[in-house]
Amino acid sequence: MEDFFIVKLGEDEYSSHLEYDDMAIEYCIDVLDIPEEKIESATIIENGKLELNLQNLEREDVIEDWYVNLNKISE
Repeated sequence: MEDFFIVKLGEDEYSSHLEYDDMAIEYCIDVLDIPEEKIESATIIENGKLELNLQNLEREDVIEDWYVNLNKISE
């Protein structure tokens, strides 16, 4: 089960104003619907991308909508 993702940020107003890692975590929670307890870290990297590390994943998480969608949108 994958726990590291590179996500290309959208071109919406929310995404374009992300400046700090705390804001990246809020983006993951609010926009990507990832449960806060599953997020280990989120870091804004170059070219409008986000590096995301998850924690405490369980087998059941892989069928959750947020995890399936995360796999679809990540590189």
